[in-house]
Amino acid sequence: MLTIHLLGHSYLDKDGKPVNASLKAVALLIYLTLQRRPQHREHLAELMWNTPDALRNLRVELHRLRHLDLDLFPSHQPLLEATLPTDLDRWLRDADHLPDSRLGEWLSQGSGLPLSGLEDLGSTEFREWVDSQRWVITQEVEAAFSRVYARSVQNGRLAAAGLIRARAEQLGMQLHITPVPSQPTGSVKFERTELTRRFRHLLDRARETPQLVILSGRSSDGKRELIQGAVAGSDWQALQMQASAHPELQRAAFLHQLLRLLPPERHAEAHALLAQPGSQEEDLVRAWTLVAATGHPLVIAVHDIGQATSFLTASMQFAMNLPSSLMLVLSPSSAEGQHALRDALGTLDRSRLHHLELPALAVHEVMDAVSERQQLLSADQRRAYATRVVQQSDGLDLHARELIEADLDLPGTRLPLPAGVCDALLGQLGGLPPAFRSALARLSLMYGPLDVAVAHVLLGADAPAVLAQATALGLLTTAAPEETVRMPGLIYQVSDLEDGLCFASELLRVALAGTLSSSERRELRTLLAAHHLALQPALAWYYAARAGLSELAAQARAQLPAPADFPAAPVSAPAVAPARRAADPSQHETGGTVTARTERRTSNGYRVATERGQLQILRNGLYASPPLLRLVWPSVPAGNWDMVARLDVQNSAPELERPNSSYGFAVRVGSGPQVVYTQRSTYELQSGQQLGAQVPLGCWFALAGTGDGGPLELSVKSLDIALTIAAWRWNGQTLLPLKKAGSAGHLAGPAALAG
Repeated sequence: MLTIHLLGHSYLDKDGKPVNASLKAVALLIYLTLQRRPQHREHLAELMWNTPDALRNLRVELHRLRHLDLDLFPSHQPLLEATLPTDLDRWLRDADHLPDSRLGEWLSQGSGLPLSGLEDLGSTEFREWVDSQRWVITQEVEAAFSRVYARSVQNGRLAAAGLIRARAEQLGMQLHITPVPSQPTGSVKFERTELTRRFRHLLDRARETPQLVILSGRSSDGKRELIQGAVAGSDWQALQMQASAHPELQRAAFLHQLLRLLPPERHAEAHALLAQPGSQEEDLVRAWTLVAATGHPLVIAVHDIGQATSFLTASMQFAMNLPSSLMLVLSPSSAEGQHALRDALGTLDRSRLHHLELPALAVHEVMDAVSERQQLLSADQRRAYATRVVQQSDGLDLHARELIEADLDLPGTRLPLPAGVCDALLGQLGGLPPAFRSALARLSLMYGPLDVAVAHVLLGADAPAVLAQATALGLLTTAAPEETVRMPGLIYQVSDLEDGLCFASELLRVALAGTLSSSERRELRTLLAAHHLALQPALAWYYAARAGLSELAAQARAQLPAPADFPAAPVSAPAVAPARRAADPSQHETGGTVTARTERRTSNGYRVATERGQLQILRNGLYASPPLLRLVWPSVPAGNWDMVARLDVQNSAPELERPNSSYGFAVRVGSGPQVVYTQRSTYELQSGQQLGAQVPLGCWFALAGTGDGGPLELSVKSLDIALTIAAWRWNGQTLLPLKKAGSAGHLAGPAALAG
């Protein structure tokens, strides 16, 4: 059976095999099929060639079709007619009976630019017809996406719904449904109060003259929610769309959203612009003129911008001169994209160009979002749950929402990455070449810092170029074995002396690894096991064991140091006092505490934050021997100290730690010993260390001690960690909670330390 392909590149196939027909012949059959009525030969010839010998050219194409055993038209008939099945027909039928197992394939088929390849064929009339038909097909695809999305939501198939939503946003499409309120999707809302306040302040300025915001951050969902929440309850209207590599699709998505705000008398003008586009400059003026005609103050946001195209920057520069109440929001997909946007928009009035950053989710924001769901839990349980959501999701809205909606108990150990989160993360790489994405997937199997030698094992001669490009895009970042954050200002700087690299996002690394087949993973682990055998036997053993290479695993195990070389000190020994339980310090908060949240993310994935005056250290790390993080205060006086803290997550990678040297946290002052605190029952002491206490998980505890004066260091060394220090007092000097400048605050009173 002969089939015409309209979705993506246009071509013919017969019984599943491409037919070697010319593009003109394909265009002719597409025109006849979509017009669905007979056409005169003269009209077809003028449409396709528009030259004096057009009829002869038409006869030649028909003759070629007959030689391909495609005898579709009777000889010497003045009218030609053809109605062939299309891939669009089949694709739309599949939408009504689509199992989840075929969803990815179905979305991929519907994601190409319709009628691709026909843009430059034939007469001006034919090219205009192609543009109008492309718009019609795009609307059918958008409607099909909406139907399948609605059905997935109503059936509770949230992973499928998330995949469809992510793909629609990538293509700049609007899903024309309202989720059923009783369904769980979207019911968890995270309020970012301070950022919303700042955004609304800029909206007030935008009433008088257009403003432009570059909105950075790692969570696309969070950015959309921020904008929607900021305009809620006001007369502002928000139009949000995904950036597209195709200006014509970007324009179509924009106009479709604008249509619902236009007065009826301007609809014909918008439809004409959709069906009969002109030059890029002319269309730009016509589209923004329609914006001014809405009569509404507008927020227009474009998300996940990969590069600052001339079309985008020209649009922004024109719009900023409109006499309208207008807020423009550009959301880059990477740090490189952010810098490119700033450079491209450099000629704009800087007083109207702003930068806002959407921070990772905070613990108190998750606690607020789930408060109604967890009324029966104790305060400690609610806090532990929210902290583990933030730690495991790495502060990403979509992941946090899926964890909450799944209503899972979060014990602090790792859970698989939800399919919807994987799809969204991988979707951010959709604009990159397939070969480059494949190379990133191969690199994702490395459990440790990446260097050129390891990358060469995985990628061969392409390694240096791939590492350079991934670093430039911000996908890879420097991985130092030790990192330092200077307190109390959270000052952190990446070292220029390190050449090891790691993935900037552990969640993205996991998603990339999931794209490899089992045979590919086994092949790569075999290569890595052999490469690390001599210098890193623990890592070689881990790879060999996971690849099922028993002989190589035995060789690696034989090279591991004996456990006796690292004497273990039991934390539960009588000489080590357990930490005392403490009351919730929020019950004894004093005035003057810094309420604003500040966060620094280190290259190794440690998130160091001050939130409501408290110190938080979070990490969801690469499964490897963990790097060391130091927090350093300038100096403290000699004397007694006391602390109120909690540890909600502490995980290690015991197979890769030789000796087992990770811990929850440790304290050192001056030249004194490093006093280690951990929730594990045993710990292998290193030189210069002593044990402080075994601390519990999931509750507040109190610690006290004595130290000499000098520089103070709090260190953390853990695969996964969620540590919160609410109060820390050293010989009368308050280190935590952080106080506002000039305030006279003290640590919470004795009741906060009562066990």
